[in-house]
Order: sequence, then C-alpha cells, then structure tokens
Amino acid sequence: MIAKLRANLPNHIITSLNSPEYFIVDYKQINGGSVMILSSNPIVPHIYIENSDSVAIHFDGFLDNALEISPGTCSRQCECIVFPQTCNEDDWILCAETKYVHNIENAFRESNDYPNSMIDQIIDTVNYFRAKNIIENNRRVTAIVSFPTLIEDFSASFFTGTPSIEDILINNNIRIRATNSAQIISPKRIRI
Repeated sequence: MIAKLRANLPNHIITSLNSPEYFIVDYKQINGGSVMILSSNPIVPHIYIENSDSVAIHFDGFLDNALEISPGTCSRQCECIVFPQTCNEDDWILCAETKYVHNIENAFRESNDYPNSMIDQIIDTVNYFRAKNIIENNRRVTAIVSFPTLIEDFSASFFTGTPSIEDILINNNIRIRATNSAQIISPKRIRI
C-alpha cells in the first residue's frame, strides 16, 4: 500500500513509527499546525492508540485539500490514514476524523451537523483511495470519528440517524466507531 500511496500522492509526507503508543493530534485546531502522530503524550487533546506489541506503522496526516480529484477540485477528507509497515493485503487500515469542540452540546448541535459530516469525510476519503486503487474495493477499512476534547462518553449519541453503523459497513466496507482511542493487536487486527 505504501508504494501505491507514494505513486498516487507523491507530495504527501509519510511518517513511519514504531512505538508502544501513538497520539494523533490535529494541531490545526489548536495552533494552526498540521495533523501529526507522536510517540509521547502531547498534553493536548488527542486520539490515543495503544500498541503494546509495537507494531510499526505508516502515517499520512492530510494537509488541507490533500486529495485532488482534478485541478482546483478536491475530495472531502478525514484527518489521516494509518496502516502497518508490513503493507500486506489483509492488514488493517485506520482512517480518523476529529472535531475539537468544547462541550457535548456543540458536538451534536444540528447546525454543525458534525456526526454526519464526519462520517461523510471518512467515506469520501476511503472512496478516493479506492478510486485511485490505493485501497482495494473489497478491503475493509476501520475508522474512528473522534471528539478529542470531550471526556464524557459521546459514542451512544453519535449514530442516531442514517446511515447506521451497519449500513456503512455493508455499503462501504468501513467499520466505524465514535471513540477517542484504539488498540493495535497485531498487523492484522485493530480494536476500536
């Protein structure tokens, strides 16, 4: 997968890491920076990924308008994609989308439409990668939609409309969960 990613998106900067834990932070929402993966706790709200077996990974943190369809037209996108360095066809792939809100009311305010827009950003990213043959059409993708600034549980409120978690899995082959954490079990398995 890394070769296809580099061939199709040569301007992307791929980070390779091997650490017992990873922290994904969208610094754009904090200080105007970029999406990063770190191996030490950044002390700012983040997605936490436990990796006790130290599975080596590749990470592509997307800049704005990173997925160009044609000159001047870009796909909607999530924050990043992560996958094991083994790059086998049956390895997991993780996409993550974050929104930095300060309370649960903002997270689910109808005018923000965050749950739906976050899900759409994940689906659009995966569809873009499939159209470019970076990800095979029949390959399952794991996805996280996250509110890193919320301590309280938001997962029960997230998938209240359509499409449902099951619809997304059946129609898009994406296993998606609302969470601020994940656990890498092996290059073949990731728990969300």
